[in-house]
Amino acid sequence: MPFTEEQMKQVFDTNIIDFAVQNGFEIEKGDANTVHVKHSGGLYLFKHGRGYKCFSEQASSGQKRNIITFVQEYMGAKDFKSAVEMILGCRAYEQTEHYVPPTEKKPRGDLVLPPKAKNYNRTIAYLAQARGIDKEIVYAMINQGKVYQAVTEKSGYTFQNCAFVGFDENNRPRYCALRAPSDNSSFRQDVENSDKTYGFCMEGRSNRVYEFEAPIDAMSHATLCKLNGIDWQEDHRVAEGCLSDKALYRYLERHPEIDEIVFCYDNDVDGQLPDGTPHNHGQVRAEISAEIFADLGYTTFIQTPNTKDFNKDLTTFLELLATEMNYSQTENEMEEIR
Repeated sequence: MPFTEEQMKQVFDTNIIDFAVQNGFEIEKGDANTVHVKHSGGLYLFKHGRGYKCFSEQASSGQKRNIITFVQEYMGAKDFKSAVEMILGCRAYEQTEHYVPPTEKKPRGDLVLPPKAKNYNRTIAYLAQARGIDKEIVYAMINQGKVYQAVTEKSGYTFQNCAFVGFDENNRPRYCALRAPSDNSSFRQDVENSDKTYGFCMEGRSNRVYEFEAPIDAMSHATLCKLNGIDWQEDHRVAEGCLSDKALYRYLERHPEIDEIVFCYDNDVDGQLPDGTPHNHGQVRAEISAEIFADLGYTTFIQTPNTKDFNKDLTTFLELLATEMNYSQTENEMEEIR
């Protein structure tokens, strides 16, 4: 692997304005959200430092790009790898002037899973009824130990939550995410000492893996496949528990047969950066990840949810299906009356 995840994080954390100035570009006032690069025609850098757009005849009209494409288009980098090396080189130079010794990380302790409830009725009802996930899929995950109903106590109160578990190659639990089995609660929490590099995984048989932010989205995607006559157990699925590729990297190490990755991050159409600039967090990350893994030799695709995520796609589809069934039933009843 040519670049580590930490190196790629450094690349995409690099402020494009600072980088441009450091490399000889002259900046002048643009509009409310951008600065203009002098003598460039229509090249504008976003003030939040995360990208640019160009209105020149040679560029796609107003298309937003990232720092890697900036280095390729305006600094002569011949490919993705060269661009990343140029950015990292600049960051390395920068760090010689502002070096801060790294703090030693506290070793992670052993993961202790919360106790299991006497029954999983609330978890099953929440996943199958409220979230619309096929019961076969819910029970398959329960039988594999990847889903259960956890009991936790805090401040004298007892709580029961859905637990989603990730295992290592020795089938030892290494990650556990809790979430309330109710849409009326926003409770979500990783159990102490969870290792996100061991995400929630649904093993498959093919050479393709789908990557999601949340376990419920992975299970929802599997349900949508089943509803459309596709074997939901054919392909692999990995849920990160966040916007990251950590679990995917480890999963690929364990499954060298996989050569195709489909990124299924959320469609954050209402997302914003801290300064209010519109920013689709999930889809921007999907584009970045697809480019990174394509450079590593994988065939990559992006599958964008029609709504905000794949669970919302599923529940919307089920609602439409129910409406159509009710309409057909009403039509049949009317036909009998006639």
